[in-house]
Amino acid sequence: MSSQVSFAQYIKPEELAELALKMANTFSPMGHEQPLAEVVYGWLKENRLNARLQPILTDRANVVAVLAGSGGGKSLLFNSHLDTEISGPEFDRGMQAPDINQIGGWREGNRLFGHTVLNDRGLMATTMVALKALRDSGVPIRGDVIFTGVAGETGAAPVDEYQGLTYEGKGFGSRHLVAHGVRADYALVAETTDFGLSWFACGACYLKVSVPGVNQYTPRSQRPDNIRDHPNAIVKMAHVIQAIETWARDYEAKHTFQSPCGHVVPKVNIGAIRGGVPYRPNRTSPHCAIYVDVRILPGEDPLGIQGELQRAVDSAQVGARVETFLARAGAVGTGIEPLADEVKKAFKKVAGHDPLPEAPQEVVSMWRDNNVFNEAGIPSLTFGPPRRRDKETNRLCFELDDLVNMANVYAEVAYAICQLAKG
Repeated sequence: MSSQVSFAQYIKPEELAELALKMANTFSPMGHEQPLAEVVYGWLKENRLNARLQPILTDRANVVAVLAGSGGGKSLLFNSHLDTEISGPEFDRGMQAPDINQIGGWREGNRLFGHTVLNDRGLMATTMVALKALRDSGVPIRGDVIFTGVAGETGAAPVDEYQGLTYEGKGFGSRHLVAHGVRADYALVAETTDFGLSWFACGACYLKVSVPGVNQYTPRSQRPDNIRDHPNAIVKMAHVIQAIETWARDYEAKHTFQSPCGHVVPKVNIGAIRGGVPYRPNRTSPHCAIYVDVRILPGEDPLGIQGELQRAVDSAQVGARVETFLARAGAVGTGIEPLADEVKKAFKKVAGHDPLPEAPQEVVSMWRDNNVFNEAGIPSLTFGPPRRRDKETNRLCFELDDLVNMANVYAEVAYAICQLAKG
């Protein structure tokens, strides 16, 4: 059911751009989302929207705002995430790349640049502006519209000395929402999808692979013909990595399939390696570990993945041991049709054409927080604009027109869903 009121007159492009950049330039890395949560909360309160902070830790929080309906209608929850990348010594040493949290976002003409804008503060701004536009329009709604900005959507998990809830990711904030009663009949996750709908998302397993060695002084060290007898765990690990890369090719090929939302390719990545002491390379390393991310299909058993990886590393014959330190299930939305239909209708009304029939491969093959809601029985999909590429600089960006259109789409979807009668 489309609204007879045009929400476009209540959605101001300059306000949207200013809000997106304000949030993008708030230093609030993954694990420390409180500063951005307070900025979001402050904007909602300034604009007379019923908002609250939902503290999780002293420096991690969610934000919740509710536009209450008159009653009797379905409810819709908008979800986007506060966190982007980590910052600090671990990032500086391990990545040796510019800190995207420090870089923030910026505007060139009608384009917004910066990773903090793209993931996910630009689209968070669209849902905030859509909520305000729906309120300002005065259009009566029956069901509630709920805005949520959450901590800990991006991938992280406690391991080794990095312990505690500061290191929790992959749906951490959204699970806290759902567990503490923030629910709705439907949930729409505002993330980039190239204008394709997706209610399918992969889960993830994080696994640590450890190899033992012996501490020997360089002049006394040996280089035997058989790799199993080599004292240096780092050298042994090179053979393990080769075995994992071979297994990963087979794994991806075996698990690739066509979902209703797009072509799914669950991938494998070796994301980190640790071994030895950098300022003391005159010793063979008695220990080396790598940290592996394996994307899994909905319904897949994490224990089975651990067993597959163990068998793969056993082929290196160096005594490698595998342990899992994160297991998050993927999910497929059921009962999603009413929400999907309204998204398609709203997008065609605003953009003048249908959305894409499928989401891109990387969208349906990654984690998105719709997993949390679908697993909880709340039909959820993700839908958003593309990350466009600037031809001159090759940098990714948002077109401001795309963000304005998305705010209009989100407002239309919220109105339509909230007019559906409760069963």
